[in-house]
Amino acid sequence: MTRKYLLAAALLAAGAVSSASAEPIAYTVDCAKGQTIGAALARGDARKPLTLYVRGTCSEYVHVTRDEVTLVGIAPGGAVKAPGNEAPAIHIQADRVFLQDLDVSGGSMVVVVGGPFLASMTRVVVHHPASGAAVVVRQGELGIDSCTLMNAGNGLQLGRGGSSRVIGATEIRDNAGSGIYLSGNSTVVVGNGTKILNNGQHGIQLEDGSQGGASGTEIAGNRSGVVATLSTLNLSGGNNIHDNREQGVVVQAGAEALVTNNSIVANGANGVIGYMGAGLVLRGNDIAGNGQTGVYCRADCTLQISGANIHHNAHHAVLVMLGSRAFFGAPVTTATGNGWEDLWCGDSETSVDGVDGLSVDGGDFFDGSVSASCTGFND
Repeated sequence: MTRKYLLAAALLAAGAVSSASAEPIAYTVDCAKGQTIGAALARGDARKPLTLYVRGTCSEYVHVTRDEVTLVGIAPGGAVKAPGNEAPAIHIQADRVFLQDLDVSGGSMVVVVGGPFLASMTRVVVHHPASGAAVVVRQGELGIDSCTLMNAGNGLQLGRGGSSRVIGATEIRDNAGSGIYLSGNSTVVVGNGTKILNNGQHGIQLEDGSQGGASGTEIAGNRSGVVATLSTLNLSGGNNIHDNREQGVVVQAGAEALVTNNSIVANGANGVIGYMGAGLVLRGNDIAGNGQTGVYCRADCTLQISGANIHHNAHHAVLVMLGSRAFFGAPVTTATGNGWEDLWCGDSETSVDGVDGLSVDGGDFFDGSVSASCTGFND
């Protein structure tokens, strides 16, 4: 009986110690008084969650190496400004680090998240580094909610298995490189309300086995809207991809894309182009007013298309050539008001299906003019 009471007491004591160790700590860092975030990070029990309230502008490189840290800017202007370009303004090498209501600028990069750690930013303005604004590498993960990433090389840069989820009214704009750049099997999911605007290179650029998805996002004023190279892309609905200087969507070098219920309009060249072994699945998109062709499938490209409204493009609605294949399925794709023949096949090595007179099973799922150069798979 005595042993049972001793065991119960020991367990209660252990629980009390554990609860005490988890109690959060909070300090205010007054930058105008010479206080630093770096010094505050070293205070208190590193096992406990730490919240630092930042008043004014701290000019320092912040290196976070303890878990459960939250940095919160005090209105009207909590800020971190790197004193030079030798290191990131904020370098996160710990788990569950949260940045909130801050202006962060300068440094070699502004915010860097290494892996395998989790961090997030909410209502943070990130700007004017020597290279990338927010950089995630080595399987790090960064959540971005209602932030602005601007005036950098790439706005959001993911590499070596880094991942990010972008939501809220986030704006990624006015960067010299791409708005979002992924390489090395990285992943991004871009959610409703995000705007990717006026970047010097592409809005979203995926390379080297990366995966990306976007919904409810405006992508405009970039070199091309979205470019996927040897990667996987899912534009899953409600995206407005318009007025980019070159292409709306580019899928190339074995990349695959699912493009569903988007508006792809008024881009300088083609609305959607796939080539060099690309796979395109297009469902229910409005593709209009582009400077060349609505959908261009070239060089061993495979296109599956249904339910599209392709109209008032300067050249063709759909152009298929150089050993490519186009399959039209239900519901019917409608082509009107385009400058040239609606469906044009550029060579005898190209085949189409689901078009009147050229369908294996007799189906007709394309409403528009068809060039005499088009052949079916049985021809």
